[in-house]
Amino acid sequence: MKRSALFALLLTVPLLLIALAWQAGRFDALAAQARSLEASQESWLQENRKLDASIRVLSSREKTAARAESLGLEKAGPERRLRLLMPRVANRVAND
Repeated sequence: MKRSALFALLLTVPLLLIALAWQAGRFDALAAQARSLEASQESWLQENRKLDASIRVLSSREKTAARAESLGLEKAGPERRLRLLMPRVANRVAND
């Protein structure tokens, strides 16, 4: 009985050490992958912030007016505007 217990102990300890080393390797690989994904995410966030800033700049009234002017567009006056009232919508507007 003592001999089989000793044999089991001698076999189990190295297997546990191998399993521990394997698990540590997996953990390090996953940690490196997580760091890589976080760096990629940060890069995407910075690019998104730059694009949002560009959109805000381009959508400002002054920029829009300057762009329209450079394209030869002009603001439509009241005589060129057309207002359509749909029958159902007109009834709702009148009731409100």
